[in-house]
Amino acid sequence: MTEKGFSFPKSWYPLCSSSDVKRGKVIRQIAFGVPLAIYRTQQGRVRVLNATCVHMGADLSRGRVVGERLQCPLHEWEFGANGRCEHIPATSEIPERAWQTQLCTQEQYGLVFAFLGGEPTFPLPSFPEDAAPQTSRVQMMEFNTPYQVLASNSYDAQHFSSVHHRTLLETPRVFIDAPHHYGVSFRARVDGRSYNDRILRTIGVKEVELTANCYGGNTVIAYSGRTANYIMFATLPITATRSRIFVLNAMSNQSARNLPVFIRPLMLEITHQLTLAFLYADIAVVKELQFKFGVLLPEADAGFLGWMRYWNSLPAASMSERGAKSESTLEADFLMSKV
Repeated sequence: MTEKGFSFPKSWYPLCSSSDVKRGKVIRQIAFGVPLAIYRTQQGRVRVLNATCVHMGADLSRGRVVGERLQCPLHEWEFGANGRCEHIPATSEIPERAWQTQLCTQEQYGLVFAFLGGEPTFPLPSFPEDAAPQTSRVQMMEFNTPYQVLASNSYDAQHFSSVHHRTLLETPRVFIDAPHHYGVSFRARVDGRSYNDRILRTIGVKEVELTANCYGGNTVIAYSGRTANYIMFATLPITATRSRIFVLNAMSNQSARNLPVFIRPLMLEITHQLTLAFLYADIAVVKELQFKFGVLLPEADAGFLGWMRYWNSLPAASMSERGAKSESTLEADFLMSKV
């Protein structure tokens, strides 16, 4: 979604680390194809506005925080939490159209999340209740590829064999708990010859059981049944063809209880490093990948096609509120008409 009409599913998206947004400060970031002004008010609340001022197009991220408002650097218009202008020095009459598109925000796991599409239609995705409260550090990576490539990767069954050397032992099971949710679970044999795979087999993990839950088309929370660990992959479309992904881990309460308290942070970091090592094979393949749908296989590509149908069914939103579909969405429409 850009000012030219791109749109993305209504969902919670990770924008940045909470530590990046200091009290009383503003930062600038491109997301959804448009510049955003992200700031923390004097009371400590994080707000997100479209950074292009509705008055004359000044960059609001160059403005300053005045109490709970963000002040434009050019004419000192002040915008409140809901994006509406609340003060104009040159006049006491504030035009009805004097408002900025704003995003609802929530902080969790050391990240700032924002909901694209007005009032949130579902809760912020989080680790389930049986996950231990402590999480790993967050690893952030950027790619010259649409965010759908990253989010759909967990549902491309073929690549688990070709890229990760995991032989599926059963047909993946798909389950849907809500309109914004798409889940899959499967078992696979660890056949790889990499250092990490050899370690897994040495400690007795010869098969893996994985459940992946996608929320809003961009956040995947996976659970490994053999290691009792959780992984979150939260993706952000910077533009229609560039994306950012945030990766973090959590242990289950059962796994944490079996470890001394002082050992838990170390084991969590080891788990995080193993997760990143597993992802490196994907990174090498998808780093510059752009979707080009050609010859698709109804059976072998069933998991991926199912995820694309799900993604394409999600309600869309845009910062410009024109609701136009992005090029990636249009290509998904074409794909669905051919299957």
